[in-house]
Amino acid sequence: MIELARELGLALANSSEFVHMKQAQSDFEKNEAIARLMQELNEKRDRLISILADEDGNDLEAVSLTNDIDRLEAQLKESPLYGGLILAQNAFSTVLSAVNDEINACIGAQTSASGDCSGDCGGCGGCKH
Repeated sequence: MIELARELGLALANSSEFVHMKQAQSDFEKNEAIARLMQELNEKRDRLISILADEDGNDLEAVSLTNDIDRLEAQLKESPLYGGLILAQNAFSTVLSAVNDEINACIGAQTSASGDCSGDCGGCGGCKH
C-alpha cells in the first residue's frame, strides 16, 4: 500500500498542475520587488502583533500599521506574479481534491459530491457508501 502511495505522490509531482505551481512559486520568490514588498509587509505585521500584545500599545501606530498592511497587501494582489501563483495553487488544489474524492469514494467515505448524503441512495450521484 505504501508503494502505491509513493507512486501517487510521484504522479502528482509530475503533473502539469504541480510543475506549473512550482514554477509560479519560483518566479514569485525570485522577484526582487516582491521580495522587498513581502519583507516590508512581514515587518509591519510583526510590529502590529507586538503593539497589540502590549497592554500599553500605541493605538495610533496600530491604526497606521493596519492601513500600511492593507495598502501593501493590495499592491501584492495587483502583481501578475501573485495572481499567477494563486491560480496555479488553486489548479493543483483542484487536482488534490479530485484525488481525495476518488480515494474516499473507493473506501466508502464522504466525498465533496456526497457532502449532503442522507443515506438514501435514491437519485444518488455515487458516493458509494
